[in-house]
Amino acid sequence: MKYLLKIEWRKHAKNPIFWVVLGLYILSITVELFGAEAFINRVTSNASKNSPIPIPSLSIYVFPYVWHSLTYLAGFLKPLLAFVVILFITNEFTFRTIRQHLINGLSREEVFLTKFIFILALSIISAIVVSICVFILGIVHTNDLQFEMIATKSGFLWAYFLEVFGICSFALMISILLKRSGLAIVVFSVYFFIVEPVLGFKLNENIAKYLPLKTFGRLIDVPNTGLMKLFGVNFREFIEPMDVLLSIFYSFIFLLITYLVIKKRDA
Repeated sequence: MKYLLKIEWRKHAKNPIFWVVLGLYILSITVELFGAEAFINRVTSNASKNSPIPIPSLSIYVFPYVWHSLTYLAGFLKPLLAFVVILFITNEFTFRTIRQHLINGLSREEVFLTKFIFILALSIISAIVVSICVFILGIVHTNDLQFEMIATKSGFLWAYFLEVFGICSFALMISILLKRSGLAIVVFSVYFFIVEPVLGFKLNENIAKYLPLKTFGRLIDVPNTGLMKLFGVNFREFIEPMDVLLSIFYSFIFLLITYLVIKKRDA
């Protein structure tokens, strides 16, 4: 395993494009999370001018609710991380990197493990970035901070990791199946933004909720802020165990398909 980690590290460590793309993703998610509260309050302030009911300003950065708020918001950028996966996995076909690994003596199982390590590392990095934002913003905006307040609802970070890992697993499967970056990005985008939303609208809700990407997105429901309660809307404030199990199942299926394709098909 250490040998495979070294292979992946050497492959990306000296690749400036990788660091630029990863840096842009980290910058995007940081700007989104740090600017979210100001943006939301600006929108609600404008809406309040035409509302018969005064809309109060919100604070989404207070512990323990900041875990739920920021992991939900960070989830909107998970397609960007999927595009990173697609770009660098398909490049390995373009530049025949996978074939070279096989020539150099790696087994197909080890080639699969290097791809698994890649998406696992990206998912961990994303979760770490979100957790750093949570701690900074939560500590700054929370009065009478206590350890229990920080630990409560921290399970949303694990749900976020699983959500990101699931979407990266799906992107990895698409990349291995199609090999070409442009085609893979188009297919992923069409399914993510069009096909599954349309299926979710057309199918019965009891069936639609089990669609894979919908399952990943359902891990973290809309935060139940004071604004939502003001309008009598209540969302789920916990992580549903069935959604966790389904997300793990779908991730396993995507990885299994990826493994079987690598195992059977020429690089």
